[in-house]
Amino acid sequence: MTVYPHVFFQDRWVSSAEAVVPIGSLAMRYGLSVFEGIRLYAPLDGGRARAFLLAEHLDRMGRSLQAMRFPDPGLSALPDIITELAERNDIRQDAYVRVAATPLNAGQLGEPALPRLSVTASPMGRKRWLNEGRSMALQISDRERGSSAVHPPHAKNIANYAGPRLAWLAAKEAGFDGCVLVNRHGRLAEAPTAALFLVRDGVLYTPALSEDVLPSITRAWVLRTAPTLGIPVEETELTRQQAWSADEAFLCGTGLEFAPVASFDGHLCRLHEKQPITRRLVIEYFQDVRRPAGPAPAQEVAGVSGRRD
Repeated sequence: MTVYPHVFFQDRWVSSAEAVVPIGSLAMRYGLSVFEGIRLYAPLDGGRARAFLLAEHLDRMGRSLQAMRFPDPGLSALPDIITELAERNDIRQDAYVRVAATPLNAGQLGEPALPRLSVTASPMGRKRWLNEGRSMALQISDRERGSSAVHPPHAKNIANYAGPRLAWLAAKEAGFDGCVLVNRHGRLAEAPTAALFLVRDGVLYTPALSEDVLPSITRAWVLRTAPTLGIPVEETELTRQQAWSADEAFLCGTGLEFAPVASFDGHLCRLHEKQPITRRLVIEYFQDVRRPAGPAPAQEVAGVSGRRD
């Protein structure tokens, strides 16, 4: 992934090449780094790209810091830092900002973590699912999403992604586009980097937060927005059988945005070609991200003309 040249690292602006994590740091030794991915969207009337749902991301990062027992490295400064990041790099297209609180100090496992902020940005338009109008074929993995007995599910720390990565790689090797993880009870949880929604008889269903899922910012947007569109939504427990018999399904997340799902374990979703509810939510999402500068044009909403990352 290409990174814009100007980055914020250890309280100053440096080149991306200068932002180096020491090999003996707690981050490198034990996989300690709390992070957020934040979308920047370019306004339709020109100008620099602006952060979407920034307050929600910063609130979640604060809760991740607390869960990981990290002191606050200065979250209150992040809105100004992200604005300056867009200015210094003259970001005028859709992009992805990664904010990390990374302990750079050396030490053993029990050493107090002393995180420092890093803020970087990369160009990022639509992923291929929206860009090419494709739907995913997913495998329901036997690998579990770690429960609160192992690691706080709501803490967005890099070590939390090691196991899900292996599940994703196994699914790809088996010929699928990705996977969905289960929780300790064998019920559906989420994809490695995205939330899961199923549609049945016009109702949206998603695993409840008690099902060991990350409190996804995009998931919360769907929960708020769907009822305003007349779409009922429920947070609940979901099984493999419910995925196999779904009318529609999609994954959603900040980086991914939305990815329609065609099938689970080879079982086609009944409305996998039409996807009426998924399409309505995608349209509303892109209207929302552009709303300060006006609604998005139809071709952008459909994902036809968006740039690939």
